[in-house]
Amino acid sequence: MIYHILNGDELAFKLPDAIPGERIVFRECLIEGPVNANTGEEFWKNREDYLSATYPDQQQVIYQTQVRDEILKIKSITSEDQIYCWFEEDLFCQVNLWFVLNYLKTHPSEVFLVLPYPDSPYHFSTLPPKELENAFYHKAHSLSPREREVLGELWTHFQKEEVLEATQIAQKFIERFPFILPAVNAWRDMMPIGDYEGKPKETLKQINISFQAMDFSLIFREFQKQLPEYGFSDRQVKRMCLELGII
Repeated sequence: MIYHILNGDELAFKLPDAIPGERIVFRECLIEGPVNANTGEEFWKNREDYLSATYPDQQQVIYQTQVRDEILKIKSITSEDQIYCWFEEDLFCQVNLWFVLNYLKTHPSEVFLVLPYPDSPYHFSTLPPKELENAFYHKAHSLSPREREVLGELWTHFQKEEVLEATQIAQKFIERFPFILPAVNAWRDMMPIGDYEGKPKETLKQINISFQAMDFSLIFREFQKQLPEYGFSDRQVKRMCLELGII
């Protein structure tokens, strides 16, 4: 059996039926909120509490069944199966990928990584069905156990906010995984230092000054244009705008 771990519902809807296999949709956004816990159950409870408190308007998403249980379907994958991980190169997707590969680092199945094409590293959405099929059949990268271990270590460093250690890994494996370093740099630049609130928020401040507009759709489009490497959805950007008092 082939299993596809997909980076969200948009890709799940878009993935052609001609691509065989079961779909597992990764609906978490681990780039924000608590990511440390003593047990798995505590981890999922912390995530649910954070997301329900931060995004109360998203209550139509039932966390335990649509998010947690969907991810935990990975447990049912056997050693005879193949796993294809479909994740983009932006930080949002990369953090989720690091989590998945940490989870899979000792799994006996063969694991493949499917990335968007180099001219559109942050969007599977630009690929028509035939190109998605081509990505699956011809451009998926088989990951060795060592490569899975390396990418999985990035999740551990993310949990501990060890950006220096993550940078060292990214630099060491830059030829094999050139997309890691830009993602790690984006993570580093996101961290607040003193009065500096991190690159995403500081960029939103500048956008607000430049455009003098309360129109969130305009702000979001400009943010995506300037900082595509973060991969934030509109809800993350809106949360930051509210925290800054921009909207």
